[in-house]
Amino acid sequence: MTTSRSGPSRAHDTFRLRCRAAVVVLALVALTLSRAGGVRAAIEHVGASAPDFSCQPCLNHAPFKLSDLRGKVVLVDFWEYTCINCIRTFPYLRRWDALYRPLGLVIVGVHTPEFEFAKNGSLVADATRRFGFEFPVAIDSDYKIWYAFHNEGWPADYLIDKNGNVAYMHVGEGEYGYFEQKIQELLKQANPALNFNQARYKIPADENVELGGGVCMRATPETYLGFARSTNIANDGGEDRNGATLYAAPSEVPLDNFALNGRWLAASEYVRPASAGKAPGDSLVLHYRAKSVYLVAGSDASTPRQLYVTQDGKPIAKEDRGVDVREASDGRTYIQLGAKRMYYLVNNPEFGGHLLKLEAQESGLSLYSFTFGNNCENKFAHR
Repeated sequence: MTTSRSGPSRAHDTFRLRCRAAVVVLALVALTLSRAGGVRAAIEHVGASAPDFSCQPCLNHAPFKLSDLRGKVVLVDFWEYTCINCIRTFPYLRRWDALYRPLGLVIVGVHTPEFEFAKNGSLVADATRRFGFEFPVAIDSDYKIWYAFHNEGWPADYLIDKNGNVAYMHVGEGEYGYFEQKIQELLKQANPALNFNQARYKIPADENVELGGGVCMRATPETYLGFARSTNIANDGGEDRNGATLYAAPSEVPLDNFALNGRWLAASEYVRPASAGKAPGDSLVLHYRAKSVYLVAGSDASTPRQLYVTQDGKPIAKEDRGVDVREASDGRTYIQLGAKRMYYLVNNPEFGGHLLKLEAQESGLSLYSFTFGNNCENKFAHR
């Protein structure tokens, strides 16, 4: 499995917000894509020099430059703290850091934001602690490192040898065993005395091959809720960009689509309930197929706000709940939104199609996107 969030066009969504002109954005995207293709061929070539950059601001370490690590084997990992594709790789990053740091491996995380709120350094620092990262993390909120590497998506990993050259790279999930083998090879080149025959260095088989009938089922694609990237809204006419609008959901929401009902404000990155707590509340219905469902959302002031959740018209059953789902005294299920991050909504025992309904009975919260896990999703800590 090599699932990843999409590449340079996602970073250019930020430029889209800044430029406010579609024609300018299309030109920028086309130019960058054509330029990135040529650089990509060069950077994948063994022996290409890795772009130098500064870890500044830098978490978990004093500021330094990549060139300061010459003689070490370096893994540059591009990640984003709301990215489920990234989060599923974190167990492997923690393993490699613990196992190979004493032998000369240096992991440098590069946090490049997808959403505007993810440029907040304190939120990145909190995520770094929450995910248990002890290696240095560069906060790349201005995309300088991203563009220096001409990176194309999250997660992306670049292995750099002792001479500062890109030796191997991988975009997306999967191929962890092969990647670890490459780490060992580069460490051995840097220090021929190393011996990886001990049991602790045995490379485990990839865990994300939990197959159902030998096939990884196709889950609903990542679903963006703001109008800049929303492509699967079932409401007639889509989203109104002019302000808070009263929406009526269709009687049936097609598979892989969502619909708004009630009064909502649609912005470029998010949708926000706008009825200010008046009954019966604003709702969003998602018709999905997956095993698990994740929601990027949060309270606008980080003050806890409740968002009620049902699956197939009922409170989410205990065996189907993600770790962020709670049960109210009246039996309803909800998530309590605080800081903007990824929330774990559903963890069904089996892959399948369902109707998920989110209902907001208070204002002051924003919903950004849904992501999904299929039957081949590897095990990872839901933090």
